[in-house]
Amino acid sequence: MRISRRRLLTVFVAFTLFACISNIPNPQDPTALAAGYGNLEISNQYIRVFVNQSDDATGRFAVDSTGGDPLNPRDDNMPLVYGRPRPWTSYTTLRIDGYDYVFGGNTETRAGRHAIYGTRISGPEIVAGKSIVSTWRFGDIEASQILTIVRSTTTGLLDTAKITYVVTNLGNTDHQVGVRMMLDTMLGSNDGAPFRARDRAITSDTVFDRSEMPRFVQAFDSLSSPSVTSQATLIGADATPPDRVVFTNWGNLADRVWDALVVTGSEFLREGEYELDSALALFWDLETLKPGESREYTTLYGMGGISIAPGVLALGVTSPAEVTSEKGKPISFPIVAYIENNGPTLALDVNVHLHLPPGLTLAQGAGNRVSLGHLEPGETRQIAWEVTSRITEQTTLRYGVAVEAENAERNEVYREVTILAPPELSLAILAPSMFGVMDDMFHPYPLKINAKIANSGGAPAYGVKATLTPDYGIVLAPSERSSRFPGQIAPGETCDVSWYLVPFGEAGAFDYRVNVDARNTDTLMTATSIGVPMLRSRLLLETPVSPVEQGKFFIVRILARNLRGFQQVKFDLCFDPSVIEVAYVSRGTIFVEDRGMSEWNEGVIQNPLGLLTDVYGRLTQPEDITGELATIAFRAKAPGQSHVLLRNMSLLGREGQVVVTSVEHGSVIVTDK
Repeated sequence: MRISRRRLLTVFVAFTLFACISNIPNPQDPTALAAGYGNLEISNQYIRVFVNQSDDATGRFAVDSTGGDPLNPRDDNMPLVYGRPRPWTSYTTLRIDGYDYVFGGNTETRAGRHAIYGTRISGPEIVAGKSIVSTWRFGDIEASQILTIVRSTTTGLLDTAKITYVVTNLGNTDHQVGVRMMLDTMLGSNDGAPFRARDRAITSDTVFDRSEMPRFVQAFDSLSSPSVTSQATLIGADATPPDRVVFTNWGNLADRVWDALVVTGSEFLREGEYELDSALALFWDLETLKPGESREYTTLYGMGGISIAPGVLALGVTSPAEVTSEKGKPISFPIVAYIENNGPTLALDVNVHLHLPPGLTLAQGAGNRVSLGHLEPGETRQIAWEVTSRITEQTTLRYGVAVEAENAERNEVYREVTILAPPELSLAILAPSMFGVMDDMFHPYPLKINAKIANSGGAPAYGVKATLTPDYGIVLAPSERSSRFPGQIAPGETCDVSWYLVPFGEAGAFDYRVNVDARNTDTLMTATSIGVPMLRSRLLLETPVSPVEQGKFFIVRILARNLRGFQQVKFDLCFDPSVIEVAYVSRGTIFVEDRGMSEWNEGVIQNPLGLLTDVYGRLTQPEDITGELATIAFRAKAPGQSHVLLRNMSLLGREGQVVVTSVEHGSVIVTDK
């Protein structure tokens, strides 16, 4: 059957439209939104962390739940840090010597549009299957953003994004560096739920400085039936305590890349708008970053864990799932209770009781019974206690919180907290006692220094940082960093770190030390030494190993090994003119400097006399050198053997001082064709 052209065209257009529509991400499917827009993602059954790979706002990230709380089907596939369809609303600022730079790629969006940006070095890329890493350079300062999934401090599940920036000074002078991390928080479809810190519900512009910083901040839209519960961990676990945290509207932080305009009592409303839009910013103030030094800034954001008992007086209780004991110090952690009146009438004379088991005590001045007075229908209140313990061995304790009112039934929640024995780190350095030598050169070069950090304690060591500091005589290899950031080392885990060293100057035995710091352990330090042998200094003529056929051309190289303070060379070359003759002379690689070609004279070829005279080269500045001084091309004239000898050799260094070295001559054999 023949098909008309018009009908065929209609079918083609319909098919093309269907194909195009089918490739548009479904706005109801967050997985399609993340993948369909080219975002880079790591995820598990609880959350996903995804990063913008487009040309606009490259490197910015967002966090969604996947399955979220296993007991709450309402929190599946919900945004925690907004970023649909492509992350752009949250960003991080580095203040460097008074100038503010935004991490990642330039943007045409409102969030950081007029900021200064750096140069991308690498990423975003998935590293070891578990982290998304991006690196940018801002002059002397290099910053890496590292995103991983870790356990929440309150749920104990792998449902939290660990957001880390490692900042390194690659220059030769001190720099003042600070960091601001802004998160565009969101609870599902709710963009204005109160932040809850200790006993405060935060609904307007608020600032906490370090002296009053809460350990964590939670947010939920409804206690009795939350769609999703989020949590920012500010102190504890892997978090680097900020100097201050600001809660305000998103527009305030989007338009200002560092300072925020905080107006006490101002709701989370963007200027000129009528819908709530909350955000928070963590600030780490300016500190000196020395040449070669690295510093880490980390916060945690993800799911929050609240044990909830529904009822007329709904009760929710939260605290860390695990706390770590410290040698000689009492443990201290918060217990927070949320009470919501779900009844149709005023709840009269509401009282809350905290019941602690043996081993837990209230901090001085606190009471375990708190009177809230009356609660309006729909009203939510919260209470915070600080609890201490001197237990040092692993123990799981169960405490309870109860709420009652004159006109409502008693409700109570029990929750467990596990006290862990402190981490116990050990450090072992595994490295040769001396640099090896092969063919007048250090081998291997650079030399690898290995260190093993093991945790034999009962709790994770958080924020582990290992730093190698060499003393005089050895230095870190070019582009090597002094610090490594293993992060968290779990009980029973061993972490390997390594550095590369090179000799610097003299021979002898030189010390270096490795320091290991963590947020919840004492500093470890191990010092050792490594020997640097004296390398033999010499000049040698590299001639062909095998005989050369008559009529062929061959190369003789004049090589320098370990000349110290060298600046200038002048020499003659003697050979048998009946056997070989010079074709041409060219400078060696030593006389090709970063700033261009060094001063050079190829000399005078006098083949009838068997001479090459007055070859000359001079460096701009004296240097320690190993390499090629000159390359001389010869032609094999007739069968026989010719010695190739250096004569009238002059090697000078700084201020015309003679550079002393040995000289090894060469020879070549020419055979018939």
